[in-house]
This record gives sequence, C-alpha cells and structure tokens, in this order.
Amino acid sequence: MGTRRVALKPHAARIRRWVEEGRGDDWIAQELNTTSSSVQSFRSRNSIYRRDPVRRGHLSEHPAVLEETAGGIVLKTEAHASEVFDREWRDYLHRPPEDLRVVITQDRIYLEKVR
Repeated sequence: MGTRRVALKPHAARIRRWVEEGRGDDWIAQELNTTSSSVQSFRSRNSIYRRDPVRRGHLSEHPAVLEETAGGIVLKTEAHASEVFDREWRDYLHRPPEDLRVVITQDRIYLEKVR
C-alpha cells in the first residue's frame, strides 16, 4: 500500500492527541496513509509541537530498572533524589493510582499527571 497526498486538516484533533501521546511522525503518517514529511509540515503550520521538557527546565534523567512482578511492573530508580521529583511528583506517592497514567511508546515509557 503506497502513501498518497492526504488532507490532514480533518485529522487535526487526532494528530494533536497522538503528538501529546508521544507518537512519532512516521507512526502518524502510517495511520493516515501519508508521508512523515507531510505530517511534520502539517504540525509546523498548525502549531502542533512536541513537548520539550528540557527547554522548560523541568527534566531530570535517572537510570532505571523495570521488574515484572505478580502485582505488575515495578520501576526501580534513584529519581526520588531529584529536585524535579521533589517539586513536582513527591505528593503523588500517596495518591490513588487513577491520578497517574503510564504512557508507553516505541522508545519511551513515562508517567503523566491525570488532569
């Protein structure tokens, strides 16, 4: 199945949501049967930008280990020593699980606060 020129405007809300979910232009292009360069160009023209926590100064990276247990997946990391964790996430240690969402993409796993 080849790619073709597709009108992306009718898909703007879906594209915006997919970008927020961390989907790449290649993935979005495949879903919409178009090219990743068309998706990138559309995002640029419509101010649909990928979140960049580094530019906002709210990023802290830490090595981590994932372990599968009978109760689920456990993330082991020293991230609790992070200033960003203290400021933005520490209170989530005692909240119900529905306050957080795990987002899994092809090359990353991250937590989001449910708003």
